[in-house]
Amino acid sequence: MSTNKKAVLAIENLLSRQEYMVYQGNDLAKAFGGLSSFEQRVLDYCFSFVKKEDKAREVYEVTVLEIIKHFGLNTSGQNYQRIAAAFKRLNENTALYLPVRRDDGTRGIRLTQLFSMIDFYVDGAVRFRFSEDAAPLVFGLTKNFYSFHLWELSRIKGKYTLILLKLWEAKRSGNEVRTTIEAPVSEWQSWFLGTDKKVSNSRFYTSILNRAMEELELKLNIDCFLTSLKSGRKIVSYRLEILDKSKLVNS
Repeated sequence: MSTNKKAVLAIENLLSRQEYMVYQGNDLAKAFGGLSSFEQRVLDYCFSFVKKEDKAREVYEVTVLEIIKHFGLNTSGQNYQRIAAAFKRLNENTALYLPVRRDDGTRGIRLTQLFSMIDFYVDGAVRFRFSEDAAPLVFGLTKNFYSFHLWELSRIKGKYTLILLKLWEAKRSGNEVRTTIEAPVSEWQSWFLGTDKKVSNSRFYTSILNRAMEELELKLNIDCFLTSLKSGRKIVSYRLEILDKSKLVNS
């Protein structure tokens, strides 16, 4: 096989792995399954600064004290360190894989990052800027995802519940009462665990999906209905229906 053909096959393989790719702002809401619950919440706090009229190179500033107060933490040195560590992890673990296409139609993948910089100062100030590649996605996320208010997001404690909440909003069309999310098991796992980790179907259902649904039903006025779709005895995909009862009452 020629070197060129090997390269083509390698790129085509990556392009076929949909779980790696981020196509639009809504996808960004569920793109970082490898982050902890606290890191997800700090990231949401960063996203909340963005306004639709902002420019791509906008620099945002917050203080650690503001974040501590938002999360209801005490002002101990340990919590300052915890927030600093969260920003470090956000810098290291928010890689983005974006589809690109040359003028001649050749497809490819751009490997980039969510943040172009995060400055952390000794007085507790934090300044950050999203990368130019990520900026259009971030602005799209602000417009499409933040029908949830930041205080609503802060009520969610579980990492997987937060991911499910974002997944729901990413898949929901407007304010529809019933949303159906159906995908292969591998895609569900990539959403919740990132691309490098896999667990058994039974553990994924019991420890991840079921717990996420239970907390979401507890914190929001919704019902979740999960169906396991099988090929023979093997579970190959999940279909999740989410009924937003608050919209049902108001309709």
